[in-house]
Amino acid sequence: ELSGPAPGDAGGTSASQSVLPLKPVEIEIETPEQVKTRERREKIKIEFETYLRRMMKRFSKEVRENTHKVHLLCLLANGFYRNSVCRQPDLLAIGLSIVPARFTRVPPQDVDSGFLSSLVKWFIGTFTVNADLSVPEQAGLQTTLERRFAIYSARDEEELVHMFLLILRALQLLTRLVLSLQPLPLKSSLAKVRKLPKDRATKDPGDAPGTSSETPESQPELQTSKGIRQGKAFSRGPDKAGTKGKRRKTAAGSRKHGEPSSSEGEAAGPSEQQPQQPRRGRAQRRALRVSYKEDSGSNSAASSSDFVPSSGEAHQSSEEGSEPAPPRPRRTRAPQCTKAGSKSDSKTQPGSRRQRSASCSSLGSKRGKKASQDDEEAGGKAAGIDQWLEVFCEKEAKWICVDCVHGVVGQPRACYRYATKPMTYVLGIDSNGWVRDVTQRYDPAWMTATRKCRVDAEWWDETLRPYRSPFVEREKKEDLEFQAKHLDQPLPSAIGTYKNHPLYALKRHLLKYEAIYPETAAVLGYCRGEAVYSRDCVHTLHSRDTWLKQARVVRLGEVPYKMVKGFSNRARKARLADPQLQDQNDLGLFGRWQTEEYQPPLAVDGKVPRNEFGNVYLFLPSMMPVGCVQLHLPNLHRVARKLNIDCAPAVTGFDFHGGYCHAVTDGYVVCEEFRDVLLTAWENEQALIEKKEKEKREKRALGNWKLLARGLLIREKLQRRYGAQSDAAAPHTAGGGGLSDDEEGTSSQAEAARVLAASWPQNREAEEEQKLKCPRKTRRAKKEAAGHLFPFEKL
Repeated sequence: ELSGPAPGDAGGTSASQSVLPLKPVEIEIETPEQVKTRERREKIKIEFETYLRRMMKRFSKEVRENTHKVHLLCLLANGFYRNSVCRQPDLLAIGLSIVPARFTRVPPQDVDSGFLSSLVKWFIGTFTVNADLSVPEQAGLQTTLERRFAIYSARDEEELVHMFLLILRALQLLTRLVLSLQPLPLKSSLAKVRKLPKDRATKDPGDAPGTSSETPESQPELQTSKGIRQGKAFSRGPDKAGTKGKRRKTAAGSRKHGEPSSSEGEAAGPSEQQPQQPRRGRAQRRALRVSYKEDSGSNSAASSSDFVPSSGEAHQSSEEGSEPAPPRPRRTRAPQCTKAGSKSDSKTQPGSRRQRSASCSSLGSKRGKKASQDDEEAGGKAAGIDQWLEVFCEKEAKWICVDCVHGVVGQPRACYRYATKPMTYVLGIDSNGWVRDVTQRYDPAWMTATRKCRVDAEWWDETLRPYRSPFVEREKKEDLEFQAKHLDQPLPSAIGTYKNHPLYALKRHLLKYEAIYPETAAVLGYCRGEAVYSRDCVHTLHSRDTWLKQARVVRLGEVPYKMVKGFSNRARKARLADPQLQDQNDLGLFGRWQTEEYQPPLAVDGKVPRNEFGNVYLFLPSMMPVGCVQLHLPNLHRVARKLNIDCAPAVTGFDFHGGYCHAVTDGYVVCEEFRDVLLTAWENEQALIEKKEKEKREKRALGNWKLLARGLLIREKLQRRYGAQSDAAAPHTAGGGGLSDDEEGTSSQAEAARVLAASWPQNREAEEEQKLKCPRKTRRAKKEAAGHLFPFEKL
């Protein structure tokens, strides 16, 4: 109306008619009840979807766990099979016949690391790895090993480890077959795989993981190799063909510039990971073909071996043995053979191993370096050497790891470097079939990441319990060795690794009922400004009632060590009554050092000491009142009440159901002097109860028989009155319907005899003849004759 034309305007009527809607407008307004109904419906729908999602996740988790367990058991069974084959007498005899006499003269108790190093040198110089050897069909592992011994060669590293295991056991050495099991992952990594390309695409080349551990000397090399940085920038594009071309340019540029830094290869690793996947597979196959050379000037202090691998892996292991601390995660690996070298290796004979190894080591193998860095950045998923040996040296009283593939003795970190990542389960199986979990010896991330990737510890211990070694003292020494190794490691540098760490703890990760005691506990170090404490200083606190369940009470005058908010029914009711107590900590917690043992009260004058609820707390046997006993007899309190003897129920625990806490009782507590009297009275009471029950059963049975007889008599009476057996009896029945009760009683005997003869015929043949003489009734006649019967009489 305000925007419409003036009343005097001639075109005002037509304009107002054009503004009005042609169709009616509907406006719906929800009432408060409809709003509540809609919100309730949406809430139920959301809750149901959440429930379904939760159940699906739970089911998927159970499937992954069960699959992981089954795969783990299958791998364990495979390890048992291999270990059983490697202790066959025939194979042991063959292995002993090959060993030189100088090794057989040394008794097993005099074996040390030097002896093992010499034996490994001889084994490396005698046996070779030839991947071109064929595997006979339908032939077992024992037959295959016999053929390999005959030609002094193995097809792969597994056969080489089995052959060396047979030689060690032939020399009467206690040897374990160590297996690094690689089951299906326990946790799904689908989300991580989806996020990985985005994270790598958003990272700057200078922020690559490998650049954080670089030394300052490598920075000038990054500034001079401009062509390599340009190639890396273009390789991050979506065009795969262009990526391959840039990679070739990068390789050419690296050969021009001489020695590229390891940070360049690590920065380019994520972008070149997908195109270089076939090249990593070929590099891995080249690494499986091991060739050896004789180097008289090798460092005897590092490896004490004259024979080193041609791929430079022995040099790498010797460097590792001299390092007291674990290596950096992005450390460059030793040079390996190039493609041309690998092709020439497959064509040359075994006699030309030294020339082949010398040529590989002289080239430097820069592309081999880059391929190894790509393997590390790929998450360590490339296949490695997952089998090696452990020998127990009685002279040194410890287990020594032996890697006969790379010629490494007593260097667990070298075994970890060459193994497949991640390393979660490492088991050692000795000649007697005893199994020992030795993952702690080899995995440096055991305290942080590895424990979270393993199955439930209780289930795993229960699985390995039948195969536990009976030499308990030897295992205890090994556990002490593991503990000393963990204590020698440096403090973790990440905050998240301290959560549930078995050795260290931060105050931020303490739970509600945990605290650090004493307050002046020693600080082991600092992580980003936060004090790091020993896990031994973390204690669990409890309230007064909880300590009472453990037969301990808080000493008088003790102040709560920590105050928290309680969630019992009593505490909730108190907070609802007083709004000011909503955010107040009302539950006091005490440590074990603030408590003492519970002193049970004394029974006086035949009275059982009770608590404020009229019961006796008997959570542990030591809480039994002095002079009292516990009797596990039902309904004992009724007998005690009749005899006027004090008796109290024994509370042994609490059960939570129905939203409340309910006491669980087990028997009754009575004074010791009334024990015999109550037992005799209870037995008499039980005998009397049993007698009453028997009389009750007999009375009930008699009543049932009476009811049955009465029912039969009623049925007979109804048949006499309404169920005429013949047409002649119908007028008689109709005429006798008006008889009195006395007259009806006089003729009951004759009538009963007639009914009895009709119900139980004495002569069935006569009855059949009578039926034949009687005329056959039609269906209508039968229907008329049965018309006066009751429904139950027609059956």
